[in-house]
Amino acid sequence: MSENGNEMKEIGVPASAEIGEAEVPPLEQVSPLDNLFRRANVGPLLLLAGAVSAIVLANSAAHDWYHHLWETSIGFAVGDAGLDKPLHLWINDGLMCVYFFVVGLEIKRELLAGELVTRKKALLPAVAALGGMIAPALIYTAVNWGGEGAHGWGVPMATDIAFAAGCLALLKGRVPAGLVVFLVALAIVDDLGAVAVIAIFYTDQIDVAPLMIGASLIILAFCMGQLGVRRTLPYALIGTVIWFAFLRSGVHATVAGVLLAFAIPPDARYKTHHFEVRMRELLRRFVKAEEEWRDYGAHGEHIGKDVQVNARQQRIIRAINDECHHVEAPLQRIEHTLGPVCVLLILPLFAFSNAGLQIDSAGIADALSSRVTWGVMLGLCVGKPLGITLASWIVVRLGVAELPSGVTWTQMIAVGMIAGIGFTMSLFISGLAFTGTDAAQHATEGKLGIMAASVLSAILGLTTVWAATAGGRGRDANAPSAT
Repeated sequence: MSENGNEMKEIGVPASAEIGEAEVPPLEQVSPLDNLFRRANVGPLLLLAGAVSAIVLANSAAHDWYHHLWETSIGFAVGDAGLDKPLHLWINDGLMCVYFFVVGLEIKRELLAGELVTRKKALLPAVAALGGMIAPALIYTAVNWGGEGAHGWGVPMATDIAFAAGCLALLKGRVPAGLVVFLVALAIVDDLGAVAVIAIFYTDQIDVAPLMIGASLIILAFCMGQLGVRRTLPYALIGTVIWFAFLRSGVHATVAGVLLAFAIPPDARYKTHHFEVRMRELLRRFVKAEEEWRDYGAHGEHIGKDVQVNARQQRIIRAINDECHHVEAPLQRIEHTLGPVCVLLILPLFAFSNAGLQIDSAGIADALSSRVTWGVMLGLCVGKPLGITLASWIVVRLGVAELPSGVTWTQMIAVGMIAGIGFTMSLFISGLAFTGTDAAQHATEGKLGIMAASVLSAILGLTTVWAATAGGRGRDANAPSAT
């Protein structure tokens, strides 16, 4: 008997109800396309493809079309309320809000059941992330002190989690698992810090009335979770109104995405062992309904009984669907649904719409003489590894935290370099940070610095990790040290 047949017997399905051997489908059916999208490096590659395509178009004969495309105005109105924004801002203020919502879900999951669940687990990546934000900001500020671009100190603070994790994925099998976990946890805390910076320092004018409406609805969303609302639709509807309210308030809408994420219930309606018991009972009823239907058809009173399930089985199937829905926490269900959308669509589209820099010799010369460009580059390439490594060394030296198992200090320095890949988040903050008459020029200089620093950080980080793990010669993290 087939493997599937054995499993059917385990859940109480009689042999007579089995289908032909040749017709038994595998329990796990993964299409080639699904298999491709599940690979860890697909997201970073799509993100890179979006950025490269943008640069190519911006420096080709189609550059006018490329720039005019993102200025296309799109709007809607409902009574006296409405929005009318360029396509570029619909991506940055709309689709990126979905991305930040998913980031918020990831942060909440890690705080409740992941690498940030205990103080000991959370301390090292949290402190490292803090050091990795402070050092780049200080370096940028020192370079741009008194200049018009000084307000852009937040640009080199952020790490791009997709690119950073994708880089380590290229060396899968050569790096300790603890190093990957540390980088992901660090990047998540880093994202939270970036959201706080946007909310506090890069929000200009606030309209209190819509902000109060949005805040009230977030409180309502928390109450919905406490009252047992587990369906996705109510949160989607209320989230849309919250996004609109924050957008009208002047507080960046991405903040609303993170706040709403923390309101999503992290627990299922009941535990997994309850699910097993209930599913077995429903499957028993399903088989019984099939047997009764077969007996009914044996008397010649029904024709075509094998073509469709009967009405009773339909009700049981719907009950099974409900049980599957209730056993999965809304936080997990939504993250599983929206995660691929962000990786495969939103982030590449963001890169495609924001990375289109026109590069010429004169522009490069101006950028290389700009304090904004150098502040961003030094902040990401020097500040990130310096801040992360120094902060980690301090807490480990004080004995309040320890390095992940099998991780060496050389590898920590390498991870600090990889964390200098600030592509997505840095580009996003660059669009908010600069104001005044030269805002567009500073934003362009900042973007050039981000791209150059991200490429350099990736190369240096990967090279260092490769050297530190060659032949498995990395010293154990807990081995005695001269320091």
